[in-house]
Amino acid sequence: MRRSAVGGLVAIAVVAIAGCGQSTPPSGVPASAAPTPAVATSPPSPGAGSTVVDPTLLELLPADVAGVELTADEATAVGVVSDPTLGGSVAGLAVAAAFGPLPTDTMLDYVVVTLARLRPDIFDDAFFRDWRDTFDEAVCLQAGGVDGHAEAEIGGHQTFIGTCAGGVRTYHVYLPDSNVVVSMQGSGEGRYGELVVEGLKE
Repeated sequence: MRRSAVGGLVAIAVVAIAGCGQSTPPSGVPASAAPTPAVATSPPSPGAGSTVVDPTLLELLPADVAGVELTADEATAVGVVSDPTLGGSVAGLAVAAAFGPLPTDTMLDYVVVTLARLRPDIFDDAFFRDWRDTFDEAVCLQAGGVDGHAEAEIGGHQTFIGTCAGGVRTYHVYLPDSNVVVSMQGSGEGRYGELVVEGLKE
């Protein structure tokens, strides 16, 4: 099944859900603004059989959202690329996250961003649809289930938006020049996911 090709994204999709709506940042992702050192790896070479952490992908992101720094999350990226099912479709991967000020009575403003550089000739409409569905189901599994889907143009990018019953949102954008899929989950009135899409550097 195609779905096995994106199985490794399930780990990313559920990383931040446990803390959504609480007053502390989710575990497993950086809670401070201090940058995490990037893994010193070379960009992935075509035909490689495994997925590598590729910190150069973070250059596609804005530096911050609403003044909150997007911080590399090396540890999560390393965990995700260890899944061998990802290697057939994804050459390189990076993860970043941003958390706003801790709320008093509203859902936490946060976004977790996954950037995946695909292997040549992998992307097509069916692959992207399956990728989105797999990611959204994993995110929404702990956020009340998938409640709906929508499309919008944000910052000149066709953006696919999923909504969980619990209020968490997902965002997916394909950057053809870089052959990169950007997938996010986030919540809060700050809509950090939309700000990331607006600031993408392609």
